[in-house]
Amino acid sequence: MNIEKNKQVQQWETVLQTNATEAKMYLDLIKYPVITEKSYIGLFKNRQYTFDVHMSLTKTQIRKLFEGLFNVNIIGINTQIPPRKRIRVGTKMGYRPQYKRVIVTLQEGQSIRLSSN
Repeated sequence: MNIEKNKQVQQWETVLQTNATEAKMYLDLIKYPVITEKSYIGLFKNRQYTFDVHMSLTKTQIRKLFEGLFNVNIIGINTQIPPRKRIRVGTKMGYRPQYKRVIVTLQEGQSIRLSSN
């Protein structure tokens, strides 16, 4: 039994070492960019990017995360936690998942590439 556990632990450690780089682990904290009409206006007028991130992140952690991943200088960070919306699926009632929305303002001349191409 212990031999099997040790093999599983070793396999898990090798998977973590090969697949879990620091950048990939940080990318899990950023859920997705918000693409709306209002976010596009902020993007082109004020260099403001809007993202949904993990609920537990603070502003200082968000600043370090974005500066480390995208190599940009951040002027300001605005955060908000929108109210949860009720949804109905058949006869069951529930709520949508909760998230934190972040608006990141960058310095003049810098940008974040949102597409993978």
